[in-house]
Amino acid sequence: MTVTNIRNARKYRQTVLLIDDQSIVLDIHAAILRSLNMDLKIVKMTNPINALHWMQNKQVDLVITDFRMHEMNGIQFVRIIKDATHDLWRSIIVVTALKDETLHKELIAAGASACLTKPAQTQELAILAKLLLDQSKQYYNLGLVD
Repeated sequence: MTVTNIRNARKYRQTVLLIDDQSIVLDIHAAILRSLNMDLKIVKMTNPINALHWMQNKQVDLVITDFRMHEMNGIQFVRIIKDATHDLWRSIIVVTALKDETLHKELIAAGASACLTKPAQTQELAILAKLLLDQSKQYYNLGLVD
C-alpha cells in the first residue's frame, strides 16, 4: 500500500509529533492541537534521537520541536529529518526561546516550515499547525507522492 493510499483511507488520522524536553510544553502544545478538532494522532517525545528512530517507519504530517535539546540542536534535527525523508513532504515548526533573527533564517534554510519564539502564542501556533496540516492533506490527495 502506498503512502497516498494510506493517507486517503477513511480512517486515516494525521499524525503530529511533538518534541520538547519539558513535559509541560508538550502538554500545552498538545492541548493547542486538540483545540483544532481535527482528530489528530498526537505523539509526545522528550528525546530527539528517540523521535528520529520512531519516525523512520511512521507517516508524520507535522513535527513541532524545541530548538535547544540535549542531544542536538534544532538545525541539526531539521537537517536529519529533511535528509532522511527526501521523498516525503513533512512540515516542521521549531519553537525556540532565542529571539535571534539570523537563527530563525538558518532554521528555515535548513528546511523548517516555520520558527516561533517561546512561549508560542496559542493562536499563532494553532493557525500555523492547521495551515500546514491542511497543506499536507492536499499534497497527498493530489497524489504527488507514492
